[in-house]
Amino acid sequence: MEIAVTVPETLVKYDAPLFAGIESNQQKAQSKPQIEINAKLEDMINSMLPPREWVEDSGTWAQYVSKEPASRLDVIALQEQLDKKLSERKARETGICPVREELYSQCLDELIRHVTLDGPERGLLLMRTRDEIRMTIDAYKTLFASSVTFGIKKQLRAEQGIPEFESQVSEMEAQKSQLELEVYELRSKLEIVEKREAERKTADDKRRKEELDFLKYQGQHLDSFLKQMNSNK
Repeated sequence: MEIAVTVPETLVKYDAPLFAGIESNQQKAQSKPQIEINAKLEDMINSMLPPREWVEDSGTWAQYVSKEPASRLDVIALQEQLDKKLSERKARETGICPVREELYSQCLDELIRHVTLDGPERGLLLMRTRDEIRMTIDAYKTLFASSVTFGIKKQLRAEQGIPEFESQVSEMEAQKSQLELEVYELRSKLEIVEKREAERKTADDKRRKEELDFLKYQGQHLDSFLKQMNSNK
């Protein structure tokens, strides 16, 4: 009786799924792929691309990465499959996209498998490059998460002080209106005082002029009187 197994989709080529029973740890001791290959290379590939496991109603299943060397046609097929998956899952062409990141990560793992089977040293170097890139991306993610948290805290602190600032602004606007009113009143008083002072000065000037004219008139009259008195003598 055949058991239907739903194998998770991936761009990495795996061998046929193996039944691991209830305890998935027993699977590794039960059986391994039957392809003849150097044991050291097999261990290297399994450490670089560990077997994947998943649980279904029928039990726990596992898959080892395929040890079958890749040909040029396999690379072309991988490229076509990558483009197809990107289109089917509607991955974004630019910007941050978890779907695109996942698919390209799977594609890179498959290429590492190709290179490792052809040359283990190049495969190890490529794996180190992959791990370094992932570490850098994880560091940027951590930094981004920290910056977002910091930004949220700063925003919350700023929002907590907003009511107080709004109250201060209202008080200062009220003070400004009161001061503007006082300035208007003082300017009005100043205009009245200046007008009164100008009127008083005009009146004083007029009074002095009249007094001066009167004194001049009296002086002329007195001179005339004195001249007449002197002539009579």
